[in-house]
Amino acid sequence: MKKFLSMLAICLMLSGAAHAQVPEDANEIQLEYLSGNSFNQRHVNNYNVHYFEKVTDNGVISYWRGLTFTRAVGYTNPKRDGGVHHDSQGVGFGPAFMLRWDKKVSGKLHGGADFTGSFMFYNKAHPYDGRAYGFLWRLGPRLTWQFTDSDSMSVGYSISHFSNGLRKHNPGYNTLGFSVGYTHSW
Repeated sequence: MKKFLSMLAICLMLSGAAHAQVPEDANEIQLEYLSGNSFNQRHVNNYNVHYFEKVTDNGVISYWRGLTFTRAVGYTNPKRDGGVHHDSQGVGFGPAFMLRWDKKVSGKLHGGADFTGSFMFYNKAHPYDGRAYGFLWRLGPRLTWQFTDSDSMSVGYSISHFSNGLRKHNPGYNTLGFSVGYTHSW
């Protein structure tokens, strides 16, 4: 797996000649639904809003910073507790970053991949038996339609992981889902 990721990174860096031209002052908002129903004992769905502002672009990968707001709804039922349903709802926000590789496919259509990370603060321990803080990591492909020089719409598919990142006690969960984004530059 490490060799595959290393080769992928090298290929992405070498393919920068045809990347999409996103203005330096671009701002993006993403609305996202992530479903946790496909994983055992973790039935937590997330409704997220991400706001990103472009910081820099090295010709291959662009770096964005922003904020993430999340609403988690659902329950966990760990085997160690006999499968009892535990409320795992919460509301959170926190700083975020995004690395985006983007390449022109044809005309106004661009394809790419996003990797985002957020450090989240929640209104209570989330998920059940967790902490009131945690990390959100997302990775997935994105298709973008650039309909003017300063505006574009995108749709993405993500796999994500929520956890507090601690080794001894780390109740986390994974989700899959879709997002819709709008980017505008001034």
